[in-house]
Amino acid sequence: MLTALAALLFAACAGSGGDPAPAATSAASPTVAASPTVDPLSAPEADGERAYEHVRQLTEVIGPRVAGTAEAIAARDYIETTLESFGYEVSIQEFPFDGTQYRSARIDVGDEALPAVAFLGSPAGGVRGTLVEAGIGRPEDFPAEGLQGAIALIERGDLTFIRKAENAAAAGAGGVIIYNNEDGAIVGDAEGVTLPMVGISRDDGETARRQLAAGATLAAIEIAEPRGIAYNVVAKPRGVTACRTVSGGHYDSVPVTAGADDNASGAAAVLELARVAAANKLVGANCFALFGAEEFGLVGSAAFVQGLADADVNGMRAMINLDVVGTDAALTLIGDDDMVELARIEAQEAGVAATVGEVPAGSGSDHFSFQEAGIPVVFLYRHDPLIHTQQDAIGRILPASLEETIRVAYGVLESLN
Repeated sequence: MLTALAALLFAACAGSGGDPAPAATSAASPTVAASPTVDPLSAPEADGERAYEHVRQLTEVIGPRVAGTAEAIAARDYIETTLESFGYEVSIQEFPFDGTQYRSARIDVGDEALPAVAFLGSPAGGVRGTLVEAGIGRPEDFPAEGLQGAIALIERGDLTFIRKAENAAAAGAGGVIIYNNEDGAIVGDAEGVTLPMVGISRDDGETARRQLAAGATLAAIEIAEPRGIAYNVVAKPRGVTACRTVSGGHYDSVPVTAGADDNASGAAAVLELARVAAANKLVGANCFALFGAEEFGLVGSAAFVQGLADADVNGMRAMINLDVVGTDAALTLIGDDDMVELARIEAQEAGVAATVGEVPAGSGSDHFSFQEAGIPVVFLYRHDPLIHTQQDAIGRILPASLEETIRVAYGVLESLN
């Protein structure tokens, strides 16, 4: 779920030592388990356990799915394969996005490869050198002889990120790694900084310190360019050219977390909803879309809507958005009045407790892109204060909540056809 200007994300990671924010993507490309060979359309009812398995694949097997990373591509491929197994015609929509907000990075410390995120304003590229621990980055924390191109390992705290970087540059550092002084990883605003500068978690900082304690250690920082490519995955029933409904949600996450609730839960619910629609041979041009780069500003859903012909926009009856739907919080229905009322009735008939609400202040989600084009929308959501934090883990996801959400969404689709 997008938070405007990452305000919620920054607040969730706040603490001493400057402008905080999220953290990092994993360095290695994941291997995703093959889809099961049993006929996925043999069971017509919504199954929360099936949806939960999709959450597990996206979070535990793949991990953080920041747009533009190998993990996001692995998630794209998993989603594509899954939808194809349900008999849909699946296409991939590619689009560029500005990745300045969460630029992925990687550091190598000795024989350890650690995930990181570049600070805003940090130059792209790479640097290699000896790793030197430099306390919290005060002038007196650096060696008297200077760093001579070494990479400074600095703990978060007391000084702003920019002041730490300025002190490191004055000491002759070639790059800066800042590790958190509390749970979670960090990144922040370092506009004007000339050194490659990344943030890592406290645990990874301790790993780097252990490497240093074992002897002289070389380190490397690699920071990606800010421009990236992301992907939407779109599934249509065979022979359908124009969608009458689109049920969707985003599959990308912020770097700080594998995003079990935001939004592996919604992506998994869309996949299971698509399976149930196929298993029941639901009549109508019901399409399913998993969007990339939502966390960068609803970029994927905007690209999808912009790619529609005027006739397709005018002919679309509804968009159902599933985003943050996996916890035990009450299901909240948000959107256009008629669509919300339809979802409320379907929830009531399904025995699902649901309330009518509004998008949390400062937040947004993919239905906005459709709503702005005049397409009726309903957004299914469960309030979760832990999204965009490391606490957004799979242990909080409930198959029953996923199943309830899918049943309500399917009821809406049935009523629209």
